Amino acid sequence: MTVGGGGVGVWAGKQRFPLGLTFAAFVAFAICAALGAWQLQRADWKTHELARIAALKHAPPAPLGPVLAQAAAGEDVTFTPVVADCAPARPAPAGFHLISDNGDWIARTLGACRVAVGAYDGVVVDRGYLLSSRGAPNPPTATLPSPAHVVGVLYARPSPPDVGLKRPAPYVLVAQQETPAAPGVAPTPYPDATDNMQYVGAYWLTWFGLAGVLACVYAAMLWRRYHPKPSPKR
Repeated sequence: MTVGGGGVGVWAGKQRFPLGLTFAAFVAFAICAALGAWQLQRADWKTHELARIAALKHAPPAPLGPVLAQAAAGEDVTFTPVVADCAPARPAPAGFHLISDNGDWIARTLGACRVAVGAYDGVVVDRGYLLSSRGAPNPPTATLPSPAHVVGVLYARPSPPDVGLKRPAPYVLVAQQETPAAPGVAPTPYPDATDNMQYVGAYWLTWFGLAGVLACVYAAMLWRRYHPKPSPKR
């Protein structure tokens, strides 16, 4: 209702409380705050993980069997340097994983290291890339001697390639050195794992800032709603 007097308009009406808008603002605020808290947890995890990786880089290789036993017990053994003495096996067709390297296709060579440990019958070995595969867009075919003595680092295995193991460990052993060396294969380490952690947990301040901005905008909206400016004098 507006009352006119002396050319001055006075606002005297009542506004309903914006329940729908309040609920939406609360949900958005809660999401932003939760993401900020999650980013803080990720940052804390990254700190511990970087310290663990740094310590493992300078650790001597451990025998593969006990390390896989720790993995079977639920321990994370990613990035652990290991040495493996694989059970003798006949030469077999190698598995391959095509990747891009400086604009060329190369085939990383996969083989089976048979080491019976608990629930596992071995581990997949990434032996490096097949030298003759550079630039070939199709998976090559090659029969190679099975791995015998391998020194390398364990990485998480995203999917179980078919290399003849029925119960492979959930890791891939990236070879740094093989004895005897696989013919025509160059051991090639994976990229530094810490490079992928650069932005892990880095956005906690952004999410908390968005939550704060949202709260300020909502508070300003309520203030304007219940404290409107008087009509200008005429």
